[in-house]
Amino acid sequence: MKSITIDHIAVMVGDLDKSLHFYRDLLGFEVVASDEHADSPAVDMMTGMSGVHLREYRLGAPGGVNGYERTEGPAQLTFDLIQWTKPASPTGRVPINHVPSSHICLGVEDLSSTYERLKGEGVQFVSPPVTFTGEGEWHVLFLYDPDGNLLEFNEIGAGKQQAHKFEWTKTQSS
Repeated sequence: MKSITIDHIAVMVGDLDKSLHFYRDLLGFEVVASDEHADSPAVDMMTGMSGVHLREYRLGAPGGVNGYERTEGPAQLTFDLIQWTKPASPTGRVPINHVPSSHICLGVEDLSSTYERLKGEGVQFVSPPVTFTGEGEWHVLFLYDPDGNLLEFNEIGAGKQQAHKFEWTKTQSS
């Protein structure tokens, strides 16, 4: 394999309009595109399911990707909200340490004011803003979107953040 890139992140949601309000109106994402897939043999084959019907919004962050300037188009990495209407998706929030699970980290400019504004909108938080000193100093918090997807907010430029320093070595296969 020559190279790999990250194209998009997809989040499954139970109510596409409610999630669009959260991500677009409360967090500030931009709608890049919307689509609906129904009765598509290609989508059925790709998902391994029959009779798939789903709706989606593809979003972009107005600030692009943290640490990189936009070079072209509305976003460098897209964030897709997908609602499955057939088959219906199972729902339910899992604990923060559940396997499998994941979280998406978003950079914000003012963590305290973002927290207060979203708290006023009824958003559920794991904690208020905290200072984490593991790799420098980070101002962070965790919260849930309307479907229970876990998000992390990291204040851009706060504290003395240190880049991860990894020394990669290639292992021999046996």
